[in-house]
Amino acid sequence: MCVRVRYAPPDVLPAFDAEERVITIPRFLSPARRATLVRAILHELVVEQPELGARCWCGDPVDLTPRIPHQRGSEQVVKHGA
Repeated sequence: MCVRVRYAPPDVLPAFDAEERVITIPRFLSPARRATLVRAILHELVVEQPELGARCWCGDPVDLTPRIPHQRGSEQVVKHGA
């Protein structure tokens, strides 16, 4: 399983959870700073990084896109009572 990135509130310090293979970073960072921070954490874990982007130890690019939870459409909402 490759490393994943989790976005946390600003007061949470960047960290790596080895058991879940998750890097936690503050969500307010710009895309460039996200990449820099993730690269720095992976570098500390002795994962060689390319010139651009961030790579997992398996060689795949790390997805730095924030996740947006799936939301139900209006036709999927069940109305309860009135």
